[in-house]
Amino acid sequence: MIRRITGIVLGVLAFLLVYWLTGLGTPSEPNWALAILVGLVIALIWPWLFGLYAVRRVRQNRQNEIDQEVQKQLAQQQNNPPPS
Repeated sequence: MIRRITGIVLGVLAFLLVYWLTGLGTPSEPNWALAILVGLVIALIWPWLFGLYAVRRVRQNRQNEIDQEVQKQLAQQQNNPPPS
């Protein structure tokens, strides 16, 4: 839910930025269609992009935990070799 709200806010900000930029230096009306399209695309894509980032971050953290555990177990095996 927070990702969607954030996406909507970013979409509105993108809309306002594009609307403002297309109206600079021209005597005509700013390009409404372009501003709406950019805002809509950002609002729709943001939750997906944030989800990809979050999944990668979780996977990396999990892999780091696994690597630390492996290193710990290897150190224990080297300090206490099994009896033969």
